[in-house]
Amino acid sequence: MNIAHIPRYPVTIAGETTHIGTANELAIALDVLQGQHDRAILEQLRAHLAAIVGGSAGFTNVMRSLEPANQIFLITAVGDQLAGVLESARVLRDLLAALATESVEQQLLATLGPSGLRALIITPWELAQVLEWVYGQTDRQVIALLGADYIRRMIRNGDQLGLVLTALDEAGQLDLIENIGWAQVVQIVSDGRDLAFLMRALPAVLSAQLLTHYSREQLLSLIGNSRDWAYLYERLEPAEVEIVLNTLGVK
Repeated sequence: MNIAHIPRYPVTIAGETTHIGTANELAIALDVLQGQHDRAILEQLRAHLAAIVGGSAGFTNVMRSLEPANQIFLITAVGDQLAGVLESARVLRDLLAALATESVEQQLLATLGPSGLRALIITPWELAQVLEWVYGQTDRQVIALLGADYIRRMIRNGDQLGLVLTALDEAGQLDLIENIGWAQVVQIVSDGRDLAFLMRALPAVLSAQLLTHYSREQLLSLIGNSRDWAYLYERLEPAEVEIVLNTLGVK
């Protein structure tokens, strides 16, 4: 669209009126006023903010000009158009990395909701990237919003599950596994290499819990041959090696 044809909307501050139609114009106005009238500007433009910020670059640019309370205001104003504005999981990841306040992250995710997050996060790699950049308990919010069924369909093997688990602390790892179910975890582990990828991502206590879901015969069948065993052995912590050996009845 020709810039001359972009709709512009009036904003009046201290008796002076200007017209804003693009994210760049909005960011400049916010910066010039140095935060003194940010909320007043946003409130006057609320009905048009999604159109003004346009896409991901504009939204990110405006977010950088706002303090946390007003970042939340902008997120809420964009509302159910937020997933379309962000466009991709990469942009969501980069925005989460730039945000400095947990409450803003939580509002961003809550506003996206299940459908918005699922539209952005398609692969295990994207899920791991997003989880890597959230604060505190917000990783549980991501998992809860995506839902166990969606995550089960997304994660197809132990390597992918290990990638996601690596982005979580121990409590988060257990929470994710219990959400998708130990039975599902066992089902997607196809061989010794897959088991190695998964156990490498887990602390010994959770690796031990994983192995309780295998019989000795199942584990022998899974590891299969000396090459798989060597691959597994080289990637485990000593405590995990001992757990595997005990399960196999070697020790």
